Amino acid sequence: MANARSSASVIDLTTALPASASALDDALADALRRLAATDGCGELIRRNRIRGFDRDAQLGARWLSTRLGRDLDPAQIVLTNGTQSALSLLFSALVPSGGALVTESLTYAVLRQIGNRAGLRLRGVALDEEGMIPEALEEAFADLPGPRILFCNPTVHNPTTAVMGIGRRQSIVDVCRRHGVAIIEDDVLGFLHRDAPPPIAAIAPDITWYCMSVSKCLAMGLRMAYLVAPSALSAARVTEPVRRLSSWFPNSLSALIVAQWIESEAATGIAMAMAAEIAKRHQLAAEVLADIAYVTKDGALHIWMPLPAELPRQAFATALEQRAVLIRPADLFSVDDADIPNAVRISLTGPDTGAELKTGLSIVSKTFLGWSRGSAR
Repeated sequence: MANARSSASVIDLTTALPASASALDDALADALRRLAATDGCGELIRRNRIRGFDRDAQLGARWLSTRLGRDLDPAQIVLTNGTQSALSLLFSALVPSGGALVTESLTYAVLRQIGNRAGLRLRGVALDEEGMIPEALEEAFADLPGPRILFCNPTVHNPTTAVMGIGRRQSIVDVCRRHGVAIIEDDVLGFLHRDAPPPIAAIAPDITWYCMSVSKCLAMGLRMAYLVAPSALSAARVTEPVRRLSSWFPNSLSALIVAQWIESEAATGIAMAMAAEIAKRHQLAAEVLADIAYVTKDGALHIWMPLPAELPRQAFATALEQRAVLIRPADLFSVDDADIPNAVRISLTGPDTGAELKTGLSIVSKTFLGWSRGSAR
């Protein structure tokens, strides 16, 4: 498709990257200097880090305890090379092929593919402004015999940005306990949402596998995520059978860098700097899109824009693509292609600069408002 702009100047509002912050530059340079100054530094990366070394687990436990509100046993901590590997690991260990993966009706775009590769049947659960609806979850479990597991993203949900209140979280836990279902909680934006409620893993640690990727709060290129298992025993049961399969192992250099950042408290500083940059981009969006209704939350890397019936989401995305701006229609997040809302997700952190974001959002605004006047079709 021909664009008014060259491909080099396409503004990508599809990818929710971690925000750009100079604190990341400084922290990375410092960590690499420290590692290079270590005697025999080559030994640090000579071996695989199967689920992480003891120091990785100890520092991970220290960092994640600030989010979970309790001390963690380092033996509960599993390092993987990202959320997708963590989910593949858990699906294969916790649910047999043919079992059911229950999740929000709109969810992490890659979840459907990961679940399908694991041979799981996917079932979407209806959402409201607080996220997953407990009554709909109850109905889903009642309809699904056999092994089941729940995946949920209760804090700044992707893509709707919904945040479950504490009462809703407890209700979800109650439903899972009644049906004997374990929970996988994705808390990828937990460190960026300043008013984040306690994770579900803080409410029901005995049935929850807590996943925290560093991809949004530190750096996507590190390719690392932490799992907090319900117990040390359950962590071992999941990882021991696959300790010779290196596809899920964390990268040693990434693990070393993150450990340095946690130990020096640079990790907290990076996350705070990114939250500040995200807030600036939210303010820019509020100014440029002042005449358009959308939904977002503090710490979200994107906005969720419901569209009027006369503006179909695919047609809107196509019109923007013709103007060299890329967005994501709700279809890409749908679990079962049923009852897909007429809405789009627009990233605020994909562009490298605020100026580029402003240009992209201005095109979004002009296209939306022009359509409503009948001039953009």
